[in-house]
Amino acid sequence: MVEGEAVEQVKRDAKTHLKENHAEGVVTNLKDRYTNVSCQNECGYTVPIGVKNVAGIECPDCGHDNFSPLLEQYVFWRITENK
Repeated sequence: MVEGEAVEQVKRDAKTHLKENHAEGVVTNLKDRYTNVSCQNECGYTVPIGVKNVAGIECPDCGHDNFSPLLEQYVFWRITENK
């Protein structure tokens, strides 16, 4: 079990590992959960999720890369699903 201050470091390590080694799989999993998400830059645009954007889920309106915030959610889901 990971507790205390180590939790944030484990989350950061997990996000880095997933982004560098499993980005396409993460995007595919997110696509199974959502067809689109609101841009995290609060521009008001709804960003479609698709495997074509493996390098990131970039907002076509403002250019914000939404991959990191969605990756945070993905890590949280994986942690809670494996408890």
